[in-house]
Amino acid sequence: MNILAALPRIIAAAAIFFVPATAPQSQEKTPAADTQKSPALKPGSEMEQLKFLRGYWHYTSTYDKTNFYPNGGTGHGTYTTTEGPGGFSQIAEFQGSSPDGFESGHEVTTWDPREQAYKSYIFGNNFPGCVIRTGHWDGNNLIFDADFEMGGMKLHLQSSTSANADGSVTIVEKFGADGGPLQTTLTLKATREKI
Repeated sequence: MNILAALPRIIAAAAIFFVPATAPQSQEKTPAADTQKSPALKPGSEMEQLKFLRGYWHYTSTYDKTNFYPNGGTGHGTYTTTEGPGGFSQIAEFQGSSPDGFESGHEVTTWDPREQAYKSYIFGNNFPGCVIRTGHWDGNNLIFDADFEMGGMKLHLQSSTSANADGSVTIVEKFGADGGPLQTTLTLKATREKI
């Protein structure tokens, strides 16, 4: 076999095997395409509205005489609220006293764009799991509602948080049992520590 006669076939065979292997290399992304990334997500205005709750707070609470607290009572404590990762949540750490004794825990609050509502997840030392609340603004009041079972009773909890002109915050909690009317059980006033 004449090598010169075979050379065109060898080149053609090489072209068939090597050209496809080199073609993708010529279609690689350019450096400009690599640097084009989608913009980073940012928290919406809903999380901005919660910034009034950030800081280190001292609170005092008054418990009304109800089925839940027949003798009423008082409590006090502290909580700290900080921005969560990326600003998409707020995290509150709390501890203090109540008619039930020592209480501590943490709460994570975020905005759920699918539900178009705030979601709050509360973990505490005096109950298992977490209480999940759903929230919305009603004028200047931030309202959260939750339904859960405790001690065989179906409970509904409603919490209303409002900012006061003096920079303090007032929280009013109401409970209803087994579909009954809501009763105010707790009024809490928190004052931010000056840093």
